[in-house]
Amino acid sequence: MAKAKSNSSGIRRVAIDGHFLDEAQTRLHSEQDSKSISYVSSPVERHQATEDAEGVTLRLPGLTALQLYYDGVLTADAAKPVKLTVGGRPRGTFYLHWMRTLPGDEFGGPVVLRFGRKPAERERSPEPNAWVKGLAPLKVYPQGDWDPAQEYWGEPGEPIEAWAKPIIKRGPRPMYQMEQVLPGVNPEDFDSDPILEANELKERGKIARAKKLLEGLLVKDVRCLDAHAHLGNMAFDRDARIALDHYRRGVLIGELSLGERFEGVLSWGMIDNRPFLRCLNGLGPCLWRQEQFEEAEAVFVRLLWMSPDPGSLGGSRMRLHSAVAGGPLGLPAPRQRAANSGRANRVPAGGLARPAMRAGRRFNREQTLGV
Repeated sequence: MAKAKSNSSGIRRVAIDGHFLDEAQTRLHSEQDSKSISYVSSPVERHQATEDAEGVTLRLPGLTALQLYYDGVLTADAAKPVKLTVGGRPRGTFYLHWMRTLPGDEFGGPVVLRFGRKPAERERSPEPNAWVKGLAPLKVYPQGDWDPAQEYWGEPGEPIEAWAKPIIKRGPRPMYQMEQVLPGVNPEDFDSDPILEANELKERGKIARAKKLLEGLLVKDVRCLDAHAHLGNMAFDRDARIALDHYRRGVLIGELSLGERFEGVLSWGMIDNRPFLRCLNGLGPCLWRQEQFEEAEAVFVRLLWMSPDPGSLGGSRMRLHSAVAGGPLGLPAPRQRAANSGRANRVPAGGLARPAMRAGRRFNREQTLGV
């Protein structure tokens, strides 16, 4: 091990496995056709060690840290021990826990390394969608029973579509209306509606302002499902992956309220159900564009069972037909695969939810926004 040089200023030299940090030399990029090679090292005062009962924290230039990794003095192996020397005195064996940059510093600025006396405990992978569990579920209000016998399924003598037959056969099911959260609405202002305002901005080509308005609603309350739905709509043609994230978040929040074994009906005719149904209606085409055909088909089937009102969400019925028959119908054509129309006749396993504004203003907004 190299000996520590004396330092009249009292600054302590730091070494890792005998390699003094102020002697680490980083090769600089030479100009093209240049035969000279230059190196740089950082003076001792730029390497600072802070000791405590659990370990040692080092602050050093970023280039020095990168050079130590390049030279093999430091590795990504959290179980590999190193010996630290500070001010000429051995401090024992330590394990590197983490390396972090300092806020506000640009690349090449100082970094901080933390060494502990024991190997760092492996962090558990975060549970997918754990953020949803911390939310208050949206309220779901019973609305009596939905009876297929009371619905219009076509003129007498006309054949009933295949997708509708199992739904009719199932008979009456409980019907619900989901709470709609819409931050920023002024109950005293009849024209106060941030969703409609965002839609108008989009129609005028002011996409950035529309997105900012919708994102602001989610900052106030992430349970604003209509903001998720319309952000997904704005992104769909440009990047289906971004749209998929918006729709999926809205669906996850809605599912939190419905529970895992929900088999009821959320009628499209009840306006407050539409934000969740819009998210679900957007999720299927996004999965389709990502060539996740089985998942997309499951979403279309689930949506038809959840909102079977004749005349509503007709696009989903077309897309379901496309999924089981192989036709495009407004979506990219799937790869060749065996058609299985029988899947459209089954309730999804585990239930259907698994895989304050004035009424007049809500109706007018829905007429403007459509599906």
